[in-house]
Amino acid sequence: MSGTGVSLVHRSGSRGASRLPRSERELIEQIEQTLELLQGKWKVHLVFLMARGVHRHCRLLECLPGASKKMMTDTLRTLERDGLVVRRIFAEVPLRVEYSLTPLGWTITDPLMTLAEWQEVHGDEAREARMKHRFGDTGNIAAERGTSARGETRRPATASAR
Repeated sequence: MSGTGVSLVHRSGSRGASRLPRSERELIEQIEQTLELLQGKWKVHLVFLMARGVHRHCRLLECLPGASKKMMTDTLRTLERDGLVVRRIFAEVPLRVEYSLTPLGWTITDPLMTLAEWQEVHGDEAREARMKHRFGDTGNIAAERGTSARGETRRPATASAR
């Protein structure tokens, strides 16, 4: 069970999941626990930024347009709790706070880069599969040509307003 109380093994609701060999259930659980460390809108961003050398609290916030100061602080504290980040406070005026990856935090950067490489190699295939699922094979071709599945030319929404 992951910290959220949800597991792929239990989530499926099928009897087949409970029949998985123990070693496979443990492997799935290990993967879930690792992914849980990075679940959240800004966690991967923050790990990436710190791996690139951005450490000051205010600079991290500048690099995350759309993130509130509270959300970023909460996310950094979660990463700190999980041992991926260390926070240093400097007794200066104004107060200076810096964050950096711990040795454990640095170990997660390689799997993240592997995921990025997978996306670069297979991302188009995944998008194409998604389009085929959504529109069917003929719908995908029609969508690429700007026509409907029936062969009618689609017009932009602004064209009907003229």
